[in-house]
Amino acid sequence: MRKASRWRILPLALGLLGLLGAAPASAAPGRRGGGDLLLQHALQGLSVMGSLDAHPRGTYALLTAQGFPVEEHSVRTQDGYLLGLFRIPRPGRPAVLLYHGLLNSSADLVLLGRGRALPQLLYAAGFDVWLGNARGTAASQRHEWLRPNQAEFWDFTWHEIGTLDLPAVIDYVLAETGQATLHYVGHSQGTTTFFVLGSERPEYMDKVATFTGLAPVAYTRDMRSVPLQLLALAPNFFGGLLSLFGIHKLGDLSIAPWLGDTFCSDGKITQPLCADVMFVICGWDPAQLNMTMIPEITANTPASVSVKQLVHYGQLAHSRDLAFRQFDLGRRGNLKKYNATHPPDYDLSRVRVPTYLVYGANDLLSVQSNIDKLSLQLPSIAPGGLRRVPYDRFTHLDFIFGTNAKELVYDDVIAKITRSLNFETDNKA
Repeated sequence: MRKASRWRILPLALGLLGLLGAAPASAAPGRRGGGDLLLQHALQGLSVMGSLDAHPRGTYALLTAQGFPVEEHSVRTQDGYLLGLFRIPRPGRPAVLLYHGLLNSSADLVLLGRGRALPQLLYAAGFDVWLGNARGTAASQRHEWLRPNQAEFWDFTWHEIGTLDLPAVIDYVLAETGQATLHYVGHSQGTTTFFVLGSERPEYMDKVATFTGLAPVAYTRDMRSVPLQLLALAPNFFGGLLSLFGIHKLGDLSIAPWLGDTFCSDGKITQPLCADVMFVICGWDPAQLNMTMIPEITANTPASVSVKQLVHYGQLAHSRDLAFRQFDLGRRGNLKKYNATHPPDYDLSRVRVPTYLVYGANDLLSVQSNIDKLSLQLPSIAPGGLRRVPYDRFTHLDFIFGTNAKELVYDDVIAKITRSLNFETDNKA
């Protein structure tokens, strides 16, 4: 396989970061911006050039195509969002809730398929598997009184996902299963939101038996991803500029499936460039990426995110100190919301649940120095609970798309969760 160049696709990657599915959201309820309509018509025109449905799209379709039983649930949050939640059911068995990363959805967690993807492996190991979707993703793009074309719909960051989405979903899963606790597995932003949950809603730690963080992200100052380093130079300017043009969300790029089939399929001379787009953001590891799988990835990725989610990460990276804190609204906004000139730090000492953290040496987003700081702040790292993947080129996306993720990561994750069950049983005996 030809080695990917680190720089030949950098301009394209930066452009994608800034324009990735950007669509104006009207500030006035019920109205679409002119730019939104232009983008919509452009995508409709492009869609006739290739099939947008050549590959299964969404968690339900993917799991059904793979022969798994699957249920679809809807969970209402306190502030009116209706979240899509999928289940590979094993009633009566221990429940595991999985949460995806930024610009991903639960579909990405199951893409590797039967015998390779973590949710399917957990199901095979006897667990009742639940797959969450953060507000704004395709499965969670509904609201009781707002619509996705309204700016207000996208007025959230991952703080609200941690303080509002996760409590609602955890309560729902426990009510449906009759279990007292569940096991939580998060990737990337799915770990960030759990740290927020523990800090701001510590009572929920009693409802979680174990927490597994894959490529955990809390501190971001030392991240090595060039596009996100550029974002960190002026995150508030980036957010303000997009807001000026009525753009409040990124991702959910309707043309992505066509791009994947047209440029990223086997035999296409441009296929290596498709891999480079992912590598430039998350780290280079061609050996772990099945190039044939790229059109399947682009059929489901990127998922929608609010601009504020990216800005929030950018603020942390921009900060002079190594900090994990709430969204910075500016001096006046901070005084109004926090009664202080600066946003408060999250209190990681409240994340009191047996914790397993797994990280990769070649991860540009979840880097060693940030992991070291994080591990010192968390009070309940389990024995053997801080693990570096035993493969030096393992990247951020290898945790969900890596050819050998099963052998390098998932088998150990399942073993640790299973051992925790045995420990709980022994303690009750």
